[in-house]
Amino acid sequence: MKIAVVGGGIAGLACAWMLSRRYAVTLFERHAQPGFVASSVAVPLSEGSPAGTTSVRVDVPLRVFYPGYYPTLMRLYAALGVATEPVSYATTFMGAAGQPYFRWRNLRLGGFSMPYVLPRDVAGPRARRIVQGALRFNHQSRAALARGELAGRSLRDFLAAGAFPADYVQGLLLPALATIATCTTEDALDYPADVVAGYMAAGLARQSVRRAVLGADAVAVRLLAGITQVVCSAGVQGLHHARARDGRPAVRVMREGGAQDFEHVVLATQANQALALWQDASAPDRAALQGFAYRPLQVVMHTDASFMPAQPRDWSPVNARVADTLDRPETTIWVNAVQPALRHAPPVFQTVHPQRQPREALVIGRAQFERPLVNAQSQRALAALQVLQAQPGRRVWLCGSYAHSGVPLLESAVRSATEVARAIEACEGVRQPGLVAVSSA
Repeated sequence: MKIAVVGGGIAGLACAWMLSRRYAVTLFERHAQPGFVASSVAVPLSEGSPAGTTSVRVDVPLRVFYPGYYPTLMRLYAALGVATEPVSYATTFMGAAGQPYFRWRNLRLGGFSMPYVLPRDVAGPRARRIVQGALRFNHQSRAALARGELAGRSLRDFLAAGAFPADYVQGLLLPALATIATCTTEDALDYPADVVAGYMAAGLARQSVRRAVLGADAVAVRLLAGITQVVCSAGVQGLHHARARDGRPAVRVMREGGAQDFEHVVLATQANQALALWQDASAPDRAALQGFAYRPLQVVMHTDASFMPAQPRDWSPVNARVADTLDRPETTIWVNAVQPALRHAPPVFQTVHPQRQPREALVIGRAQFERPLVNAQSQRALAALQVLQAQPGRRVWLCGSYAHSGVPLLESAVRSATEVARAIEACEGVRQPGLVAVSSA
């Protein structure tokens, strides 16, 4: 059986890899290389680096995870033989002028991590109110989640009912969530409260954040090696249901060089891109896809230290600039503190949502993305999509980080890929276990 997967992000790569173990799968990617690594950059190293090493690849954006919230991704990496390592994601929160007002650090022991603050980190009343608010939110959100009281409520609703300190909400919670979900602080307030509480309760304060030792490139290499055929710069123009030459139902993929028929097609793209490609989508499918909205996201790699706290002693692996004049935090990652190969190199930074641009001479690379929003509308669209994808006879499938519950990160993308692969097998009457090696136990 021939299957096409359109889109080479982590969802498309994982889905194609799983299905290729039984079927003839063609992965179509619009970029010259799979989208999962299309934006990574090479950071030059200084003299004195290991012999033969002139540069280090850096993921853009940086891809980190913690095991409690990413169990499917962990199983995928284990199946691929991808080694991971713990890294610190301690954070400094600063005002517009670069002066810190709160900082939390990491005490890491192997795979365990515990956030803590030093006395000087909470010397001021604002920092103490932030700590008090964090402890209160952690306790109340966990209890409400366990009692099932958060369903259907937004974070905004939960905060209004809990009387949390404004310094905590505006100074830590919303900037942290907006950084994780790469959205505005207003978007963060619209997040479902149970999604936020579930993310925080899955071990965030106990487990070390991790990364693939060799970055996304190593993950992509292993996934690509298991896919039947990969076509980059594919030029896919659209697809629609058709009849194959033998009269059987098929899905026709239109490309610049012609058309190909497949028994199934997986659209592992953004929802808005899937909507543009799927020419004869049903009205319910179109309505579901239209329910997912996106925000633009810019990431810039650079060496401009002015994006960091004013004093180097206040630098953390993650540094969030928060101000009333900004609709979202400007978050700068000190890459050297996260990627060991750059530990002894000159400072390199990755800024998400830059509110100003570094001097051009200091820019290493830029990338533009779109990130899905999670709110009441997207939750309704997701519920509708799950019903549609359970209907018999389906041949076009939707897959991606937006197409699964939770914060739209690597985990939701791989879970979505797993469920689509399993659904295609079920559609074809395959009952033997083993194809989807990363599915839940």
